[in-house]
Amino acid sequence: YYRRTQKLEVCMNQILLRVLAVVLSGVSPEPLEEKVVPFKKLPAECAAVYDVDIRQFRQATSTEVISVDLNGDKVNELLIFNGENGSGGEGWAVMQKHNGKYRRVGKVFGILYKSGKGLIVESPCGWDNAQWNYYELVNGKLIVKFNIDVKYRKPVRQEITSIKINIQK
Repeated sequence: YYRRTQKLEVCMNQILLRVLAVVLSGVSPEPLEEKVVPFKKLPAECAAVYDVDIRQFRQATSTEVISVDLNGDKVNELLIFNGENGSGGEGWAVMQKHNGKYRRVGKVFGILYKSGKGLIVESPCGWDNAQWNYYELVNGKLIVKFNIDVKYRKPVRQEITSIKINIQK
């Protein structure tokens, strides 16, 4: 038990260091490639995550899709832009293929980064704060493993004054 716990702590520390590198640099070690896909070419359950009212207002005929493996099973999940956006980023539904159909396993809002099996989501809040969440896909659910609250001194989130890490148990 002790060795297993110790191994998990080392693994979590390595992940935390990778995420902190993204927080400090603002650069994703694994860039995510967005593709614009017409709704008619998406599986119906994936097209349905785009907000109906926003779709009608924008007269949208397509959405952004990111195809990425989030759990290491060599089968890509789909991140579908759901139409929501603002100064803090964009809304994304995380869809996983199960028995030939996609189902939503999570939803995030912010700016997306990828590291290993995890998804990092930055949520800027004003000029002096940003929240960073690290997610992993575990047993068919997108789970927050930890979040990092960053405070900045200079305008537009340039000079970090404090970092607070909250690890989920």
